[in-house]
Amino acid sequence: MKEYGKLTAEQFKGLIEVLPELRKQGTDFRAAVAAVPKAKLDELLIEDYSWGAIYELSFVEHLALVAYALNMGDYIKRVAQLPDPQQQILDDMWRDDMIDEEGIKLDKQTIIGLVFSIQRTILSIMLFQQTLSGLLQEVRERDSHDALFKAVRVDRSVVSAPTVADRIAKAEIRRDETFFRHLRSALKGPQKKHWEAYQDLRYALFALRELGFDRLSDVQLERLMVDTLRVYPSTPSARKNLRAQYQQSRRIKTI
Repeated sequence: MKEYGKLTAEQFKGLIEVLPELRKQGTDFRAAVAAVPKAKLDELLIEDYSWGAIYELSFVEHLALVAYALNMGDYIKRVAQLPDPQQQILDDMWRDDMIDEEGIKLDKQTIIGLVFSIQRTILSIMLFQQTLSGLLQEVRERDSHDALFKAVRVDRSVVSAPTVADRIAKAEIRRDETFFRHLRSALKGPQKKHWEAYQDLRYALFALRELGFDRLSDVQLERLMVDTLRVYPSTPSARKNLRAQYQQSRRIKTI
């Protein structure tokens, strides 16, 4: 019998297989917003419009806020009572009636920001194996400029988050030209090397880490990533390379 709260191998595969649809929806959402006339967009985005501060929350708190904003509280409570809530969520993921739009109480500009913030967080996972919340946590706890610049590359609105604004202000006082040179580069968005292959692999490694699958043998890891998920090519060096990336991923602080 499947243990409550755990994913089966097939469910884990299903979690990874949603990536193409997630990417498509992200692209479609950005295209739809870009197509809205400026006057109409100005009507939607009224004032004090910024979602950067949401990344100060933990990823779990971020998800909870989005679920609340989309009026999904009753759905989550109902699913949590089922014997296998993970399977139910996977089954329902693309249902049109999963969200009760009539029951949404928040203004449209807030909803747009929250949806965009989730899409940016998914992109952050695929690029860096970390959520934006996790990157900002590194900035707070370790004063990591590397994490700060990664966060800015993924979502430039993160400069309005207090943690990032604090570092920018301090760099301004110190006239830290090196900091601002790196910041200018980060504001250009992800570099080509960040967009190259293995985004799905990074996402899979992130999921393994966060779901507690951190004791896989080399054989199990190769079988999962190469044969089952097909997020890594079958090469003579696959086992060695996957082990190195797996070990590196395990060193990243969990969300």
